[in-house]
Amino acid sequence: MRFFKIIFSSLLAVLGIIFIIQNRTVMEHSVQLKLNLYFHNLQSAAIPLWILILFTFFLGVFTASLYGLYELFKQRQNIRTLKHNLEIVSQELKRASAAAASEIPAQEPEIVHRSE
Repeated sequence: MRFFKIIFSSLLAVLGIIFIIQNRTVMEHSVQLKLNLYFHNLQSAAIPLWILILFTFFLGVFTASLYGLYELFKQRQNIRTLKHNLEIVSQELKRASAAAASEIPAQEPEIVHRSE
């Protein structure tokens, strides 16, 4: 599975680079981002469009990675809880079987012969 992830990631990166190279003239246009609030105006410096696209892509990768880490920690916590519960149940089972063994005396099973 890891092998397929590496191939898919590499293929995606190559396709991205090909896209940027083939659309280089369009990607070289400068973009200026603005945020107009009622009390303050924010404005970025002029940046090429390809830098904005790469930044947005890596921001998405970072966000998805954070969510993946959150899910991983949640699963590990769930596994720890389940292991703890399993230990408790196994201890209770051992106690119950020990109590049942001490209450019932051991008897040899009767052998019944069939008459023909």
